[in-house]
Amino acid sequence: MFEYISTTIDSIYWENSQWLAPACLAAVVLSILVILSYRKIRLPTGLKVLAVTLKIIAIGLMLLCALKPMRRIDRASPMANLFPILVDDSRSMNLHTGDASFGDAVVGNPKPSRGETVQSLLDPELDWRTTLEQTFDVRPYRFDSQLSRIRSATDLSFQRNQSAIAGSLGTIRERLDGRPVGGILLLTDGNDTSAVDRQAQDWTEYGVPIYPVLLDDGGVTPDAAITDVSVTTTNFATAPVTVIGKLRAIGMKGESLTAALLNSDGESVEEIDITVDGDDYLHEVRFQFRPESAGLQFYSVVAYHTDDADAVRNVTDNPSLHEATLINNRYVVSVDRGVGPFRVLYVAGRPNWEFKFLRRALSADPEVQLVGLLRIADKEPKFSFRAKGVNGSNPLFAGLGDNEEETREQYDEPVLIRMGVKESEELSAGFPKTAEELFAYHAVILDDVEANFFSLDQMRLLRQFVSTRGGGLLMLGGQESFDSQPFAETPLGDLSPVYAARRQNASFASPVRLRLTREGLLEPWVRLRQTEVAEDERIAKMPSFQTVNRVEQIKPGAVALAHVEGDSQGVAPAIVAQRFGKGLTAAVLIGDLWRWTMRSEADVDSDPSQAWRQIVRYLVSQSPRRVETEIVPHPDVDSMATLRIQVRDEAFLPLENAIVEVRIPQPDADDLVMLAKPDAQTLGVYELAVRGEDEKGTEFVVDVKAADGSHVDTTTAGWVSHASGNELRHIATNTAFLDQLASQTGGEVITIDRLASFVNDLPNRKVPVMQTVFEPLWHTPWWMLAAIVCLCGEWGLRRWKGLA
Repeated sequence: MFEYISTTIDSIYWENSQWLAPACLAAVVLSILVILSYRKIRLPTGLKVLAVTLKIIAIGLMLLCALKPMRRIDRASPMANLFPILVDDSRSMNLHTGDASFGDAVVGNPKPSRGETVQSLLDPELDWRTTLEQTFDVRPYRFDSQLSRIRSATDLSFQRNQSAIAGSLGTIRERLDGRPVGGILLLTDGNDTSAVDRQAQDWTEYGVPIYPVLLDDGGVTPDAAITDVSVTTTNFATAPVTVIGKLRAIGMKGESLTAALLNSDGESVEEIDITVDGDDYLHEVRFQFRPESAGLQFYSVVAYHTDDADAVRNVTDNPSLHEATLINNRYVVSVDRGVGPFRVLYVAGRPNWEFKFLRRALSADPEVQLVGLLRIADKEPKFSFRAKGVNGSNPLFAGLGDNEEETREQYDEPVLIRMGVKESEELSAGFPKTAEELFAYHAVILDDVEANFFSLDQMRLLRQFVSTRGGGLLMLGGQESFDSQPFAETPLGDLSPVYAARRQNASFASPVRLRLTREGLLEPWVRLRQTEVAEDERIAKMPSFQTVNRVEQIKPGAVALAHVEGDSQGVAPAIVAQRFGKGLTAAVLIGDLWRWTMRSEADVDSDPSQAWRQIVRYLVSQSPRRVETEIVPHPDVDSMATLRIQVRDEAFLPLENAIVEVRIPQPDADDLVMLAKPDAQTLGVYELAVRGEDEKGTEFVVDVKAADGSHVDTTTAGWVSHASGNELRHIATNTAFLDQLASQTGGEVITIDRLASFVNDLPNRKVPVMQTVFEPLWHTPWWMLAAIVCLCGEWGLRRWKGLA
């Protein structure tokens, strides 16, 4: 209050300041004469004081007129400051929102939509628009994903699928940088569809006040929307894909909705009935299923009232009788379980039952190829007494031909057989000795193999396979596995998730039973049932095991997923897994898992077969391919993204100068083919800017060739643009964001009924270009009226007492 009074006094200017002293002298003399004249008048003291005061005030006002008091006012200089008007041209502006607007719309008498309100506000004949244009250089703009100039409201369509509010504000600031901008009038619902969290952005340094206009009354409009969907793929064989959708229903308490998962043909995979029990109802819908085939597929999560089922499921434009819009009731996602072949190398130290049962189990998974390298005879000592004429090949090959000396394993070499190889030369020299040969596999399984089976270079290569290439390694228990100190001191000991026992062949003396740990129950690749109770029942039916490698303890960072329990022999780890560099390693310390299969039905659908498939899928699930893709959405434009392609050579090093061809299948035309360009920042990465069709899946087939023309790999990627859905995920005005813009930039939020008064006051606010205006205080009607009122009041008092 005192600051305002001080400011007001400082703004007073006296044009005839040279008459200040005479005026003060005249005021004193006249005041004394008035007081003396009233000394002889008989009036009550109170009335006498009041009459004297009124007459002195009248005299003072008359004398002040002689001084010509002026008030100094700083105003916006006419037409010197820019004032942009930014209008949201997105389709959310077509919604009828606010109290009772939805019901009115249903019966055919709707309140104006936000877009209709904006068009009426932009009428150039309105008083607020005329007043604003008299002082400011007004420039109207429309924005969706981009900002553009408009001439009138007829240039607005309100059919765009973007509301890049923050991006457009940044663009207008850059365009008008260095020019005087008095403020920005923002006509929007405040729902920014940019990928960046704009409400976390700091606007205090923006430099120009923003004045958002509230276009509705903020009332509740009934609407249901799928706000987000997440997809998780696991190695759980019966339901490897989990789709979780987030449903939000506003103003629909008591309504019954149906949430459904639809495949690309529009057929229901699963449906869930939901009853809305709140005014702002949030609910997660979970679908677990197994896709009919591997590879890329598109699914839709939808939610609808029974009356709207046909419109939502068949994507029609029929209006809803229960909610504001049906566009946000659908969310399309891509599901990619990956397409093989995933190649797994199985190395066994002796013939056993495990390979037979593993091979049978994987025959039901067409995406996995099992390659076996089995030792059927160990090498003999290099020195032995032999009769003259006896050749140097292993006796197992005696009598098979005259060239056996050259083609068969020598006497001092192990005898290996290969199974499932693609080419005759594959594994012909035994376990791979080069990165190019070993890295062609996605996972390696070692079954009852001692460390001496490998050379030191091969063990180092196996370590590199896991840590650098990102492959999976599984060590199975057995007589030669985890063989105390010799095992621990090799690279195999480093790869193992457990510390080997200090004494050799440490095992249990009596049968043991398997039990899953809490961590194991949470891992989809370990359990075979969907509930803990069912899993416990399954475990109880498993047979006892007699061959278990005791280990010292698990390593830091490793997780025990199962343990075995024996009679009075304590508990020991049975299944242990850990991350190792870019890959993973696991140990199954039970050496006679075949007993479980022997006790089960001998078919590919049995529990042991399912367990083997889940374990192998776990090993290859995180093993990278030579060509991998990533979709990076555009931060401001929902319909655009960047396809990033990582290309590696046979040693899994970045591959330069590759020919990366991207093919986009078209349903009714020739496929669209483009070439990706190398990324200037990252070696072996190629990029391509792509655009997707709204709420429809886009498939990219990436085919890569090396510079010499040799084929590297072919893979697919899928992407869905959620432009229209994101635009309408939230239909209520985001007042929190608008308040933030206004408060942090020095503006204010304006209601429509205050728009005219705001514009009238706007010239008096601080803007870049101001001019000083002197306004005469004395040359105003109220000044003279105040003097007349005082004189008439003083005369009236005297008249009242009969003294006039």
